[in-house]
Amino acid sequence: MNKIKLLAFTMFAVLPAASQAQDMQTYFGANYQHSNVKVGSHRTNVDGIQFQAASELGWGNVKGSAATLTGNGADLDNYTLSVEKPYSIKQSDFFVAPETGVTYARYKDNQLKESDMGLMVGASLGYNINKQFQLVSNYNHSFGLTSSHNNIDEDNLSAGINYRFN
Repeated sequence: MNKIKLLAFTMFAVLPAASQAQDMQTYFGANYQHSNVKVGSHRTNVDGIQFQAASELGWGNVKGSAATLTGNGADLDNYTLSVEKPYSIKQSDFFVAPETGVTYARYKDNQLKESDMGLMVGASLGYNINKQFQLVSNYNHSFGLTSSHNNIDEDNLSAGINYRFN
């Protein structure tokens, strides 16, 4: 959990400065995340807090996220770097944002201890409350691609709030 706190603090401290130095917006957010994880033939559910940060550029967003999830005697650390493209829904404050990226996951329980890297696809549905805040729900599917016989596949749902710095 200390790595997550350090990463969250770093994103919160560094991204606003980068946002001020360039012509872009940056946001930081926290979500509650629930995941169904499959490692080899073993399945379990885990949940917890996910932190995310992104830079909103003209062509799309570059987003990073980190989560430590627990449940049913299992621990899952998940780190993702992705690109998403938000689209407004009929010129309203609602938006949908498909995304794709890479993910690194570490899984540990009483029987297994695995790590894996793979691809992630998903989409967000959100609402811009005002210029600074947005509510976001997200679904992602990530699948491990390393040569291990126990690849980590994950389906996750999350909901939370983001804060824009400028």
